[in-house]
Amino acid sequence: MKGSRWPILCLPILLAASACGSDILMITMGGTKSHKMPFWELARGLIRRSHNITFISAFPADFHITGLEEIAPEGIVSYVRSYMSSDLVGARMRGEDPLSVHDIVRYAYEICDAFYNDYETRSFLRSGRNFDLIILDGAYPECALGVVYRFKVPFIYINTVGFYVGPFSMSGSPAPYSVTPFFAKAFTDNMGLIDRALNAAWHVAVMPLYGVSIAVLQGVLRKNFGYKIPHVHDMAKNVSFILQNGHFSVSYPRPYLPNVAEVACIHCKEAKRLDAELEEWISGAGETGFVYVSMGSSVRTAQMPLTVHHMILDALGRLPQRVLWKQDVDQNITDIPSNVRIYKWLPQQDLLGHPKIKAFVTHGGLLSMYETVYHGVPIVSMPVFCDHDSNAAKAVVDGYAKRLDLQYLTSESLHDAIVEVITEPKYKNEVMKRQILLRDQKESPLERAIYWTEYYYMLDVVFLLMIAVFIIYALISYTIRFGFKRLASYIQNRQVKKLLVNSNGIIKRSKLLIDQTALGSKKKL
Repeated sequence: MKGSRWPILCLPILLAASACGSDILMITMGGTKSHKMPFWELARGLIRRSHNITFISAFPADFHITGLEEIAPEGIVSYVRSYMSSDLVGARMRGEDPLSVHDIVRYAYEICDAFYNDYETRSFLRSGRNFDLIILDGAYPECALGVVYRFKVPFIYINTVGFYVGPFSMSGSPAPYSVTPFFAKAFTDNMGLIDRALNAAWHVAVMPLYGVSIAVLQGVLRKNFGYKIPHVHDMAKNVSFILQNGHFSVSYPRPYLPNVAEVACIHCKEAKRLDAELEEWISGAGETGFVYVSMGSSVRTAQMPLTVHHMILDALGRLPQRVLWKQDVDQNITDIPSNVRIYKWLPQQDLLGHPKIKAFVTHGGLLSMYETVYHGVPIVSMPVFCDHDSNAAKAVVDGYAKRLDLQYLTSESLHDAIVEVITEPKYKNEVMKRQILLRDQKESPLERAIYWTEYYYMLDVVFLLMIAVFIIYALISYTIRFGFKRLASYIQNRQVKKLLVNSNGIIKRSKLLIDQTALGSKKKL
């Protein structure tokens, strides 16, 4: 029975640790709003467990979440708005790189300088606030490591760009260049010798560019935190855990170390009922259904030339299906086909989960790829920049996507691609197979993310509570043992004294009896 005491002692410790609300700081330096979505979902889950969340990003809050404090320093808000203002689609259609090498290299250190020069950021760092854990975006985490250095607390990553291997590679997980597809190109794990050589060459080629960017960024950190701040690579190696935005059903199987857990589709949800207007319009399509078109939050359709809008509309107008097209701003377009409706915002997952959807035309952002697999919808992908090409290439290999190159896009090719993914059963069959794999998990990605987040925060809490319990246990045990010893000693002393008194009485009576016996003997003589 002696061993049964420890579960009884440990249970209150674990219950107390899980009930302790922690102060958690989240930071993403990503240049598109999609980087916020995994953080939002994790924040919602943690808030329900009584944690307090502060979230810093380059995008002001669109809505209020009780328990979440969002901070958007004007310095990085303005920088990102300016940086992403170019016509990415137009550049791609002209055969140009949407972002030049100089643009890619300068982003990390320029946004870092804008961040630490911002008055709101400086006030936040000097506010005296304390946090128990910091969660950084695995894409461009280097700048935010200065905040980790300032608060001196554990930190973990959410690697929002799932095909980017930098964060978990630096923390020890293997990512050999010869077989790990470069995230910004259309390579897959199905590569021949030449493709493997080109893929490895891209990995090697970006290293000196990355080195230049980090060298300048290190100077920014030293300017703001002093020359004693460690190198960002040394700080990055101390990451406690990585929540990886990946899953083999959409990305690739990886040989991760135990400090990595996949949480892809953390933001995915079952479809909700649409508002009456949308539902009525979609229902009017009958059995032909509808097609959904969206270029995501990273590609601003406002910068697209009107000729491109008209070309896309011409393709969509010839479809028998009705079409919903999400654009970020209202466009001055007059000749919109009768089967097409353009909205500034649409509930994407509610549309993808609608039973009448037939196809999804997308830019190929990773979150959109997870959503389309989660809801089982075949896609036509038109990659623009960053990881869009690698996402689309993997979807094509998996058989549920048709990829179009914007440089050679025509109204006919877009129309034919949409018709193909709708009419050819293989696209729907393959995406349904992937849907089963993605959904067949023992717990939800959000539950897994919450578990590991609390695990690394609660380690020190549990350790502290265990020390406290052991000290209390030792004090109580010592007090009880000491009390029993004193009581035993007291009882024993009383018994000894009583025995001595009784013994003295017996001795006295014995002596008296002896004396009387001796006196009687003398009288007889």
